[in-house]
Amino acid sequence: GSLDPLTVPKYVTPLVIPPVMKNTGTANDYDIAVRQFRQQILPGGIWNTLNGRADTFKATTVWSYGPAGDPMPNSKSLGGGNGIAPAPNSQFNYPAYTVENTVNTPTTVDWINGLKENFGAGPNFLPHLLPVDQTLHWANPGADCISGALKTDCRGFDLLPYTGPVPIVTHVHGAHSDPESDGYAEAWWLPDPTGSNFSCVTDPAQATGNNYVCTGTLANKYGAGRENTNVGGRLGVGQFRYRNDQPSATVWYHDHALGMTRSNVYAGPAGFWLIRTAGGGETGLVSGTLPGPAPVYGETLATTNLPASLGGAREKYREIPIAIQDRSFDNNGSLFYPKNRAFFEGVGNGQLKINFIPQSDISPIWNPEFFGNMMVVNGTTWPQQGVAQALYRFRLLNGCNSRFLNLSMFVVNPDGTLGGEVSFYQIGAEQSLLPNVVNISTGLKTTICKNSVAPCTAPSTTVVTPTDPQEALLMGLAERADVIVDFRGLANGTVVRMINTAPDAPFGGFPDTPADEGTTGQVMQFVVNSALNGKSPTDPVLADGSTPNPNAATPPSLLVLSLVDPAQYAAGSSRTRDLALLEMESEQVCVVVSPTGVIKQLTQVLPGPNFLADCTAAGGVPFAPREATLGKDGSTTPVPTMWSDDVVTNPALNATETWELWNYTADAHPIHLHEIKFKVVNRQVFGDSPRPPEPTEAAWKDSVIAYPGEVTRVKATFDIPGLYVWHCHIVEHEDNEMMVPYCVGSPTANGCQNVTIVPGS
Repeated sequence: GSLDPLTVPKYVTPLVIPPVMKNTGTANDYDIAVRQFRQQILPGGIWNTLNGRADTFKATTVWSYGPAGDPMPNSKSLGGGNGIAPAPNSQFNYPAYTVENTVNTPTTVDWINGLKENFGAGPNFLPHLLPVDQTLHWANPGADCISGALKTDCRGFDLLPYTGPVPIVTHVHGAHSDPESDGYAEAWWLPDPTGSNFSCVTDPAQATGNNYVCTGTLANKYGAGRENTNVGGRLGVGQFRYRNDQPSATVWYHDHALGMTRSNVYAGPAGFWLIRTAGGGETGLVSGTLPGPAPVYGETLATTNLPASLGGAREKYREIPIAIQDRSFDNNGSLFYPKNRAFFEGVGNGQLKINFIPQSDISPIWNPEFFGNMMVVNGTTWPQQGVAQALYRFRLLNGCNSRFLNLSMFVVNPDGTLGGEVSFYQIGAEQSLLPNVVNISTGLKTTICKNSVAPCTAPSTTVVTPTDPQEALLMGLAERADVIVDFRGLANGTVVRMINTAPDAPFGGFPDTPADEGTTGQVMQFVVNSALNGKSPTDPVLADGSTPNPNAATPPSLLVLSLVDPAQYAAGSSRTRDLALLEMESEQVCVVVSPTGVIKQLTQVLPGPNFLADCTAAGGVPFAPREATLGKDGSTTPVPTMWSDDVVTNPALNATETWELWNYTADAHPIHLHEIKFKVVNRQVFGDSPRPPEPTEAAWKDSVIAYPGEVTRVKATFDIPGLYVWHCHIVEHEDNEMMVPYCVGSPTANGCQNVTIVPGS
């Protein structure tokens, strides 16, 4: 992007504390739309009102979710402008507001595709903010399949970016959902075409010009009475129902449209979906009080984000969800995302001299990974948060596209250098609390033993697990870490900075080159302010600063947690699946790199059975990567499985299986399974002995890091019948074949009837 990250001041904007999303007026029922608006992500605008600065960075056009009845954001009263969030009049915001849920109480959401002009009012559709590669296996509403098939959800042949109406389908990541409400990648829909500049057709043969197929291949194909789009004749709407019949958890929601998740999510639509027990508690918490409060329903943006001096109450919150993402920008404030494959190769577009699809097997726009050059936390670059001398609970989310995070906290000395480290106390992962608190500092994980769950054994009180000297709180893409940070012993005015030492590049394990210290190596910072003491009922002292608070949050070392559902967690497996993670190189494009850096195709090397030998003999190498894939037979001779291949994974209903993920690539991959929660069993370097999971993986999980050259084993019970997917959550990988379907139970029902399942799988 043209905006130099070193010109953007850090720690001049506040951390935005997301309020709770409004319902329709009926509890647990929501109408949530995706719309386009602008937001002050960079310093300037409304932030100048709060910090007294005069920054002039422009607002950024984004997409995100909000209550369908809310108007366009208007922050003029705060020094912003009409159409610019955050705004007091509208809950449309990036990231989206939090949806609060209760265990065993279902939630219904009408997800509305509002990507039309005039904040969804139309008449015309809005094209994508970012380049969409039509040569991937993608949603393809124009049904222009390279194979000649008349269908959507196929690989196209047009080298230019897609400019039509945008497909969306929302996935609540970590929800225990029926298949029609899971956000299956082929169950997308377009905006309501009424009065717009496009029309909907049901026959793909008629999808020409401004005629599009307006729902995906799997929309409304889960069985009688299980329609999930255009319910009740409401065009451009998907109606989903979520069971919430799972332990309390830090869940999140984001778009999941086939072949364009990277583009849609980068544009903005994502938010937290928190599940609590009735009364607001946590499943499995035996004793102790967690830091609070968190924002609750009915509190406004002003309440959660303005100080008391301006009519708000942001000083009271001790539980805060924190979504960390990386982004790049152009000088006009717009989001930057690469427009061609040459970006990943580190050359100009004219220096990548190769043939693309349909003249080869290489896509022209898709980038294998993308790393932004600025850190954005809860919708602002490098924010700052004032904290009391108290305990805080942070629900951390790695919401990046490709970037792993390795987080740690350090006191900032007066000269700007980093001083002593401030630990994270991890109390939970994606799908449950941990059985024991884990104190995480760089190079060490110390389990505070309260339950006899590995690595704890009586009569130990702590078990110290050394890690790589560089490893701190490592988070793969889409992983969540529920942590407590203890600011009680720090002096008034102390600055504590969250830093990131994962690489600005694909991650394959430690040691590795840390992120740039001046930009993506910094995330956000906290400033200890004793004037905030006693603003929360869980603070150690009352507001007068002297009286001990008998209801104070328990110190992290005394929290007692329990493992959820121990019988299921310890259950044996009825089957072990032999799976693979693979990276594919071109079978048609052989290249050499010239002394001037030009990557040039050797056109004399032709596709065919001798391609690799001919390429080597000509002094070239196959262009790579072409795509990343999942596969089978990982322990022997791995076989790639593509999105459109027959389904090879069909667990029986209520079967407990162990999946072995054999990683033959150079990258670590964060693997996510839809519908279920799982246990990490162990990891094993190829040819070596298994090693136990990390202490921070002793909770229920839904995402796991699979390291290169290793097999990672996870165990799950598949208890809802239907068609789901599993995939890498590096969304660039997911969008280009590193995602495949799997069917639970009967292959002739619940959506599984719409795919071909290999017998005996």
